[in-house]
Amino acid sequence: MQDSHHQLSGHALRVVMLLAAVYLVVLLAVLFIFGYTPTNDGVGYLEYAQKCLQQGQPYPTAQLYNEIPFVWNVGIINLTELSLWISGSIMPLLVLMCVMKAATALFMSLIASRLIHHNVAILAMMLYIIYPNNWGQSTMLSSEIPVNCLLMAAMWLALSSHTIRSMFASGLLMALANWFRPTAPIFLGSLFLYFLFFHRQRLALRMGSMLLGYGLFVGVVGTSCYLRTGHFVYQARSYWFSMVDECYDGAPVAPHWGQPVWPEGTPRYIENHEQMDCFEYEKIWKQRSLDWLRSHKTDYLKKVPGRLYYMYQSDYDNMPVFLSNKAQAENNYITIPFHHLLSEASSMNGAQWLSLFCLLLYGLLLLLAAMGTIRLVRGRQWQQLFLPLFIVVGGSLALVLVMHGETRFKDPLMPFIFILAASNIVYLRKKQ
Repeated sequence: MQDSHHQLSGHALRVVMLLAAVYLVVLLAVLFIFGYTPTNDGVGYLEYAQKCLQQGQPYPTAQLYNEIPFVWNVGIINLTELSLWISGSIMPLLVLMCVMKAATALFMSLIASRLIHHNVAILAMMLYIIYPNNWGQSTMLSSEIPVNCLLMAAMWLALSSHTIRSMFASGLLMALANWFRPTAPIFLGSLFLYFLFFHRQRLALRMGSMLLGYGLFVGVVGTSCYLRTGHFVYQARSYWFSMVDECYDGAPVAPHWGQPVWPEGTPRYIENHEQMDCFEYEKIWKQRSLDWLRSHKTDYLKKVPGRLYYMYQSDYDNMPVFLSNKAQAENNYITIPFHHLLSEASSMNGAQWLSLFCLLLYGLLLLLAAMGTIRLVRGRQWQQLFLPLFIVVGGSLALVLVMHGETRFKDPLMPFIFILAASNIVYLRKKQ
């Protein structure tokens, strides 16, 4: 393979653009054939967007501070509100989700070309397109899609051109992604280490430009919110709501969603919480969490392997798009009878069979990515390997260190797993 940092050739660029266009058509077809897929998060985004629309303000509002347990993913709620304000419907937003999902695949391909080779770029996109779990996500109100699209765009900008302008724009896009869901520090830190190890020239100027773009977005959005509500909010503030639910004796390692917001008998419960706002809850939860962590550091760290398992055990969260009846968000999940697969196979529906197929492909994808990693290590191709591997490994550890491990949390890391898997397939093809 060639060295890193090349542009796609004219032919290869036309191929990936065509693949992105085909993928967009597929996503739009899935949306219009199977329709909107309600999810628990999506219902919540829609509810808050409607409340803000009634109040005539963006999210969050001062009134909502007294009604919500925490400030949620700000960007997706405001994008939902904008769609409702313009059209009275979320359909324009779902179409935009399709566009952003296809753009994510395109930026992933461009990044693969810059880091490794244009053949890897084309193959990574093809894998991404045929992967079933990537078909239905854009029928949902999802914070993951805009986050992934913006982060991949920011990464591509930073890698394709080291100019001050492109680094500044990359920082802006990362901060915008963080506005939708706070995962950008993983990618910001990864880029810093990549430039430190492999492109140290003008490092301070380049990273300073990126941080300036990032900081400008944070300053403008946070100040705007402060002037409206009295609080400097520029991203979700749900961290301590989640953390306190992990910081007590007997807290399970497995994800424990679906419980009440105020579960009595746990540190999350606050007496007289009706008289407080979400920022007061946050202070209490933070203090309780830190008090427990000071004397239970080892107990907390012991949860990390289990959380990694729960995050990577499967990958078919978006398959409910194919359920025949998906009107109720709380029922839009798919279970596969693994322990009784042979006896219950005849009663499984189409969505379950497709999910099982997706799970098999997911296992193969992880195997190919691991083999691709080993191959790059053996070839001492450290520069090509660093970003994909560091983002997957470092990002996974960072996520499970600060919260429980849900399968969908790895979604921003998946493009780099596709890149690693594609690199191995290209290598195997060359050996034939």
